[in-house]
Amino acid sequence: MLLEKIKNRYFIISILIVMVGLTFIYRLMQLQIVRGEEYKEQSERRLHKSVSVKAPRGEILDTYGRPLATNRMGFSIEIHKTVISSDEFNNMLLRLINLLEANGDSYIDTLPISRSPFEFTFTDSEEVKKEQREREWKKAKGFNENDTATQVIEKLAKKYKVKNGYTDDEIRKIVGILYEMETRGFSVHTPITIATDVSSKTVMQLEEQHMDFPGINIITEPIRYYVHGETAAHILGRVGIIFPEEYLAYKEEYEKTKDEKKLYAMNAVLGKDGMEKILEPYLKGKDGTSSIEQDIEGNITQVLASEPPVPGDNVMLTIDIELQKVAERSLRETIEKIRAEGMEIIRKNPGKKNVGEDASSGAVVVMDVNTGAILAMATYPTYNPAKFNEQYTSLLNDPLKPMLNRAISGTYPPASTFKMLTAIAALEENIITPETQIRDLGLYTYYPGDPKACWIYQAEYGYGNHGYENVTEAIKDSCNYFFYEVGRRLTIEKLEEYGKKFGLGQLTGIELPGEEKGIFAGKEYREQLGEQWWPGETLSAAIGQMHTFTPIQMVSYISTLANGGTRYKPYLIKRIKTYDNSKKVFETQPEVVCKLDIDPKNLKAVLEGMKGVTQGDGSVSHLFKDFPVTVAGKTGTAEVGIGRGSNNGVFAGFAPFDNPKIAVVVVIEHGRTGANTAPVVRDIFAHYLGIDDKNKEDFSVNQLTQ
Repeated sequence: MLLEKIKNRYFIISILIVMVGLTFIYRLMQLQIVRGEEYKEQSERRLHKSVSVKAPRGEILDTYGRPLATNRMGFSIEIHKTVISSDEFNNMLLRLINLLEANGDSYIDTLPISRSPFEFTFTDSEEVKKEQREREWKKAKGFNENDTATQVIEKLAKKYKVKNGYTDDEIRKIVGILYEMETRGFSVHTPITIATDVSSKTVMQLEEQHMDFPGINIITEPIRYYVHGETAAHILGRVGIIFPEEYLAYKEEYEKTKDEKKLYAMNAVLGKDGMEKILEPYLKGKDGTSSIEQDIEGNITQVLASEPPVPGDNVMLTIDIELQKVAERSLRETIEKIRAEGMEIIRKNPGKKNVGEDASSGAVVVMDVNTGAILAMATYPTYNPAKFNEQYTSLLNDPLKPMLNRAISGTYPPASTFKMLTAIAALEENIITPETQIRDLGLYTYYPGDPKACWIYQAEYGYGNHGYENVTEAIKDSCNYFFYEVGRRLTIEKLEEYGKKFGLGQLTGIELPGEEKGIFAGKEYREQLGEQWWPGETLSAAIGQMHTFTPIQMVSYISTLANGGTRYKPYLIKRIKTYDNSKKVFETQPEVVCKLDIDPKNLKAVLEGMKGVTQGDGSVSHLFKDFPVTVAGKTGTAEVGIGRGSNNGVFAGFAPFDNPKIAVVVVIEHGRTGANTAPVVRDIFAHYLGIDDKNKEDFSVNQLTQ
C-alpha cells in the first residue's frame, strides 16, 4: 500500500517535470523561431535624435591683441536617458561621483545644501538677505518655509527613490545630481552635462568600464581657458552652466524677438560675471547640431550627420595685460608689506594697534587721461575663475570677499585726495585766488561747539600748525585748517555742484556689472534720508571725510584735473570683431561727459600743489626723489571709525606732470596712511613710462609720512 502511494507521487512529479519542460521548449520556440526576428529587432533597436554641438566662445584680448580668455578642447561628461531601474541608476551615479572625486575632478552640483551635517549654503553679508534667499528657494521648489536642510534632503531622497542603505554623504551626492537633472529638464531628448574639463585619467577609466556606466557619454567640447590664471579675474569674469531661471528668461525673450542670440540649450555655458556676462550676446557663438544614434542603454553608437558650430565674436579690451600684472603684483606686495610691518611694530610695542597690521584688501585703477580708456583695474584679494566651482563655498564665505570688484563696487572716503575739488571750486567761484593765504592756527574753532584740528596739531601739547599757506602749499601739506575755512566760505551747495561736474557719487557707466554709486555727502543726500545737514559738517565734507566714492570715480576725477577739465566716460571695450577678424562689429569712441572751463591759472595752482607732494619735502618725495619723470599726486588717510581698525590709505596721481598720459588711484583698506599706498603708483608709473626700476631704493612703507 505504502509502496503504491510512493509510485503515484513519483508519477505526478514526473508529469509536472514534463509539463514544465514542454512549456520551456514552447517559450524557446516562440523566442527563437516564431518571434525571433521581432525580439532581435528590439534588442538592436536604435534611437535617433539631434543633439546640440557647442560653439566656441569668442576670444577676449588685451589692447595689443594678446589673448586673455580663449578656448581649448577638453572632455566633459554627459548623462543620457537610459532604461535601467532607479536603484541601478542611483548606484551608477554614486560610482561616477566617487570616480570623479578620486581623480580630483569636480562636477556640477547647485543644490544649496552642504554635505553632512546638512546645512543651507546661502550666503550674504546681511543675515536678513541670507534668510530671504533661503525662503525664496524653498517656495520656488515646493518646500515648507520651516523645513530644515535635513528635511529637504529627506524629501528629495524620497522623491528621487533613493532608498535606505546609503550614508548621509552618499545620499547627498546622489540627490545633488538628481536635483541637477530635474532642474535642467533632463529627458530622452535633453541630456545634461554633469562635469566639464575632466582629467584624461577619468576619461580612460570610464571608457574601460563603460559597461558599468550606462547612459554616461564623454564628449569633446571647447573649454574656457583663462591664459593668465587669476590675473584680471574681476574684469574678465567667468562662465558657467546655465541656470533653469536663466534658461526660462532667455527662452521667453527668444519667443518674443526670435533673436537667435537668446536661444540656449539646457546644458549651455554662458557668462556669469564680468566681461563674460556683459558681452554674452557677442561672445556666444551659434551652436551646431549632430544627428546621433543611441542604443537602448543610452550609449552613442554612431554620428549620422552634423552642422558645424559658428564661434562667437572676438573682443579687444583697453587693458594692457602686462601693466595689469604690475598693478596686481604691486598691490598685493604692498598690502603684505604694510601688514608685516604693522605686526612688527606691535611685536616691539605690545600696547599698540591700528598701525596697518590689519591691511588686507584694496584696489587700483589706471586710466588714460585723454580718452577714458581703462588700462588696468586690479582688486585684492582675487580668485581664479577656472577654479570657481570647486572653491565656490569658500569664496562666498571668505570675510575678505575675494569676488568683490573693489574698483567699481567698493566705496571709500576719498580723504585728502578730495581737497583738489574743494580748491578748484573755491578758485572758480572767486572765494579765493591762487595768492590767497589763510593762517593755520592748528585748532579750527569757527563753530565753538565743534572744534576741528589740522592733522599737524598736537592736542596734548596745544600746538602745531602750518602757519600762512596759499592753496598750492595747502594741497602739498594737506592742511586741513585751510580747507575747513575754504569749505565754510564756499558752502556745501557749491561743493555738491562741483562734485557733480567731476562725476563723484555718480555711476560712471563702466561696462561691468555691479558698479556702486557711492555717496556725495551734502544737503541733497540728507534730504533724501529726511535728515538735516549741519553747517559744521561742511568742514568735514571739504576735506573728503564724509563722502564714499568708488576708485573708478576717483580716477575719473583725477583724469579730469590732469587733462585740464574734460571728463571722459571710462570704458574697457576697445573693439569687437567677428571670429575670423574679417569684420568689425563695434568700436568704442571716447565720449566726453562733461567739459569744465577751468581758468588755467587756477588749474596750475592746484596741479602745482599735487606736484609738490612728490617733490622737495612733500609727503612721498622720499619715494620719487630719484624718479626721472616728474609726477603729481595726493595722499589721503581716511578714518574708518573708532574700533574698526587702521585708517584706509588712498593715493591719487598722474604722470608725466608736463604732459599727462595716465592717472592712477590706489585704495588700501586699513593701509594706515595714504603715503603707504604710493609704492603701487610708483611701480605703475615706472612700467608705463618704460623706466628701469631695477635699482629702486629699498624703503619701509611705514616710514613714509602723513
